[in-house]
Amino acid sequence: MPQRLFIAEKPALGRAIATALASLSGARPSPGRGYIDVGGDCVTWTIGHAYDTAEPGDYSSTWNKWSLDVLPMLPDKWKLIPNGDIADQIAVLKERIRRFDHFVNVGDAEREGQLIVDEILLENGVDPFSPKVSRVWVSSFVEKDVATAVAGAFPNAQKKSLYEAAVARQRADWLLGMNMSRVFGLMIQASGARGFRVSVGRVQTPTLKLVVDRDRQIENFKAVDHFAPSILFAHENGTFKAAWQFPPETPGLDPEGRLLDKSVATALVEKIAGKTGTIDHYAETPKSTSPPLPFALSTLQKACSQKFGLTAQQTLDVAQELYEKHKAITYPRSDSQHLPNSVHSDEAAGILRNLSGVRELSESAGKANPKLKSPAFDDKKVTDHHGIIPTSEASAARMAAMGEVERKVFLLIARTFVAQFHADYRYVASTATVLCEGERFRANGTRVVDQGWKTVFGAEEADEEEEAEGTLPSMRKSDPVVAKTGSVDPKRTKPPAHFDDGTLVEAMAKIHLYVLDQEVRARLREHDGIGTEATRASIIEKLIRSKYLERKQKGKRKLLVSTDAGRQLVDLLPSDLVAPDTTAMWESFLERVKAGEFTLAQFMDRQTQFVRKRVQTAIAAGAIKVKGFSIEPLEGHGAECPQCRIGKLITQAWPFKDEYTGRRFLRCDNWVKDRADNCRYRTNPEGFKERAPLEGEGGTCPGCGKGTLNGGIVRKDGPNKGRPFLICSEVDREKPEGCQHFEWKDATPCPSCGKAMLRRGTVTADTPNKGRPFLMCSAMDRNDPNSCRHFEWLDDKGKASGPKIKGEGETCGVCNKGRMMRRTAKTSGKPFLSCSNWKQGATDNCDNRIFPDDGGGRSGGRAGAKPAPGTRPRAGRPTAGKRSFGKSP
Repeated sequence: MPQRLFIAEKPALGRAIATALASLSGARPSPGRGYIDVGGDCVTWTIGHAYDTAEPGDYSSTWNKWSLDVLPMLPDKWKLIPNGDIADQIAVLKERIRRFDHFVNVGDAEREGQLIVDEILLENGVDPFSPKVSRVWVSSFVEKDVATAVAGAFPNAQKKSLYEAAVARQRADWLLGMNMSRVFGLMIQASGARGFRVSVGRVQTPTLKLVVDRDRQIENFKAVDHFAPSILFAHENGTFKAAWQFPPETPGLDPEGRLLDKSVATALVEKIAGKTGTIDHYAETPKSTSPPLPFALSTLQKACSQKFGLTAQQTLDVAQELYEKHKAITYPRSDSQHLPNSVHSDEAAGILRNLSGVRELSESAGKANPKLKSPAFDDKKVTDHHGIIPTSEASAARMAAMGEVERKVFLLIARTFVAQFHADYRYVASTATVLCEGERFRANGTRVVDQGWKTVFGAEEADEEEEAEGTLPSMRKSDPVVAKTGSVDPKRTKPPAHFDDGTLVEAMAKIHLYVLDQEVRARLREHDGIGTEATRASIIEKLIRSKYLERKQKGKRKLLVSTDAGRQLVDLLPSDLVAPDTTAMWESFLERVKAGEFTLAQFMDRQTQFVRKRVQTAIAAGAIKVKGFSIEPLEGHGAECPQCRIGKLITQAWPFKDEYTGRRFLRCDNWVKDRADNCRYRTNPEGFKERAPLEGEGGTCPGCGKGTLNGGIVRKDGPNKGRPFLICSEVDREKPEGCQHFEWKDATPCPSCGKAMLRRGTVTADTPNKGRPFLMCSAMDRNDPNSCRHFEWLDDKGKASGPKIKGEGETCGVCNKGRMMRRTAKTSGKPFLSCSNWKQGATDNCDNRIFPDDGGGRSGGRAGAKPAPGTRPRAGRPTAGKRSFGKSP
């Protein structure tokens, strides 16, 4: 009989658990569809969140409407909605849960991982904190570590506070995002603004402020020219350059200690030139640097942005492919840069051996010493996941299947791992101080002793942040030196750099650096900034989709800059919604919930109070004007709608492209997408001139005999713009079986038959003429060869295509029956006239054609010519005996 159901957060973790169970029990895994049986146990999995937070409309139909009357939205009982993207796996989970009595939560070893599995159990009627639910805490995918974790399963109730912290975060985000986005959106709409998107989020809003603040710093930056005089000194062992150390009383210094007066610098150089000085101090200090730590996702995103120009999302996508498809790297959404000791003892040698078979890594991996242990290996610093490194399956064969960008990212990860097994980079840092004519000068130098791990990356990968320094000659205190020459090096201060994906992700991770309040800064440093490794890229993309940020290419960099809308949003929102201080406060309380010092109910009570107060304050402040989006309200703005008596009248700008474009009018706001009883009441725009009623307007529809004929004018751009029409009041586009009566009121009689009316149309068939407007006789019947065949092309504005050709509209001079109508040759595009007295299948067709480019025109063809059975005339200029009609649609 089955004993335990293990529910993993993802398929890969589920397979690792199944392998560990097989190792512990000796049973053979038996895969099923969406699960694996191992002896009496079963392992199944989800793929991220199986249930999403419900939308406002899922709670109440009234919440589906954007209205101040329903704010704040504070659910009494929170709802979750199944994730439709994994409906099949949810069905597997439901079926498996019904079969078992004991369950094991195998979510990732973190807050969100705890929530993902616990909510699955809750939604399927299982108390996740009852004695029948256990927890397996996996921090490493190494088989023996997974087996140890499975054997050490503990009661899931021990992680209840972690679950509550995750729920608190989820619900707080919902309350803030839904309510703040709506209240500020509605207050902006109250000013008559349209088209300004309002989206507020706990993380996305302070992230936007980072970019806005940086952009404004750059725009307001004033460059400062300053000078740094230096002297080339000669020592018996060689020459070196030393910079003047400004005394505090030096004239021309600004508050930042920069020398602004060039004359002071020039005088110093002239004073020192040719003089003899002495070495006041000289020291050599052996130093070394350890290899760079393996990548966390945020540091990988920064590196890929700088080196390859990838966005944060692109880096994540590539890393996910390397992880899932190629199985070449470990879990990519890691927030840790350290590695467990088990990787060093159990896996490193095998990984290095495989990497030595990769051409680009053969030398560095071949020379790597697997016994060396860099500071990256530290169990105490490994969090829920360890640093991103190659897997034991990463090899030349795996790389052969990778795309170009995938190879680049993989090699970046692999080189960083290989570097952990090379010696430290060792060098000697030397400093010297020179006294000359009462002035002090300082020089620094570097002498490389051993390149160590830097050989893994090559010379071109040298640390770009290190300033190149020369090597100082060996000296001793009191040694004489001579000032040979001097120079006044002009310098100019530079503004801070625009953010790109990499540096913005880094800023989000180190948000404490952007906070002035020391207490808040300490909280943020403790909680690793705002957002998570897995969500920061999506937050940036959401800000771009919302048109608050945009990317701009500058050289090799893709800069992230704020838009006018993004800046206005930051300016109009209260400081406690845009500053990271609020996020820090929430994270502090979430940590207290996690520690059991604060209950979920207490936390949510505070969040509810905050949201309720913020909504009330926003409403009391009144309408918010947004530059470029808001318009002055008309009289009657805010009044009750006279038609539905439910909505309120709001001022809007006339959206149609006609003589009233941009003018103000009132419209009822009682409209919700996809709702059948929407109120469509509106007033006319300012200065609107009532049109004269159309003939037949207000009468009974001749089509259905029930509806009333309503008149109108086409306002949409196109060939029919400005045309009057009548349409039955019973016409419903959603019900094609109902009345469809429609008629133009400016139709003209057909010039060919003189009986029917001309109607307009547009070619819809996928041909070279697709989209071209035309006129054709309403009596034309393709199945009746005796019906009128009148047809002519129109230009994009609904007019005849080109100036009138001589003879156009006149009686045919050959048959004396038809009229000469304009056509266009398909191949040459040139206009010509042809007789309308041509009907497919008829025996008395007139084939008269006139080409205006033939010196006044000439007739072609002959009366009575017959087309081939079942064919239509082809466009193009005819040769003798061949017709050349433009093809009608």
